[in-house]
Amino acid sequence: MAKKKVRIAQVGITSHGETILNATLHSDTLELVSLYDLRNEDSRKAADRLGIKQASSYDEIVGDPSVDAVALVTPNHLHASQIMLALDAGKHVFVEKPITRTVAEARSVIAKAKESNHVLMVGHNTRRRAIFRRAKAILQKEKLGIIVGVEMNVSRPVGILEGLPAWKADPQAATLVPMTQLGIHFVDAVHYLLGPVRKVACLANHAAMPGGALDAASAILGLESGIPATLSCYYVTPDVYLFRIYGTKGILNCSVNGYVLQVLNGGRLATEAEEDFSQEGFASYQEEMVEFGECVLNGKEPETGGEGGMVALAVVEAMTESIRTGRVIDVKEILGQ
Repeated sequence: MAKKKVRIAQVGITSHGETILNATLHSDTLELVSLYDLRNEDSRKAADRLGIKQASSYDEIVGDPSVDAVALVTPNHLHASQIMLALDAGKHVFVEKPITRTVAEARSVIAKAKESNHVLMVGHNTRRRAIFRRAKAILQKEKLGIIVGVEMNVSRPVGILEGLPAWKADPQAATLVPMTQLGIHFVDAVHYLLGPVRKVACLANHAAMPGGALDAASAILGLESGIPATLSCYYVTPDVYLFRIYGTKGILNCSVNGYVLQVLNGGRLATEAEEDFSQEGFASYQEEMVEFGECVLNGKEPETGGEGGMVALAVVEAMTESIRTGRVIDVKEILGQ
């Protein structure tokens, strides 16, 4: 007997959408039945290649009774309205991070998902990467001793590459773009590894992006536990992927391809373990899409649900408020707690 699968439609299939499309196709809990993209020719070619339906609009997607769920890989400022339309139509929703453009929007879609008893999952895949799953295990074994601090930098040259989508250079559509597109990945990873961020101070600058958008930002984060952390994100530099945790007994260095664990041995810092995960590919994306299907089929709460997505977004919103006011912002202030 064939395993039951969730019939899913994807909206947005180019760029990162292609990654989610491939992850869905490799999921044993999902069946891709329809797709839609504003780039009609790309959409048609993908539909023909996969032998599935090409929808002519988002309204057609949500109005299709053969569709159980939608995957939204669309611009940030469209998330809230698209989620609401899908939930109103009785569809479960997977949405790429950030959950919405603002915390207020996030609160509304979370309430709607709960009211309608539908799964709302946010695509925070970074915590699912083998590097961070292993980092979690290392922390649980207290290999680093008392955690002293965290240093992070995730940067890419997206803002100065050809073909930059106009919405990414629009502060109204993508507020503080380095953090909403890149930094939020590490915010969620910090929440997963060490607990929630409580206080935020941030500075930002425009360096090179068209349109004058803030494209370089650095924040100091105070975790609920008291641990200080720094997070820098630049949208106009060569790639950087640094996540370093400092402890009284050692240092854990996480890079894009793996990690190195160094511990004090006889008063000297020595490598105790290191692993290369460069062949991981899109496994973290596949894991999240498999989980989304399982949550729909079994009525489970996703690891990165609406609440987690909202809390990560609240940290970024606190950054923008800190830039605006010059104050240290309590994240609870943003969340209205």
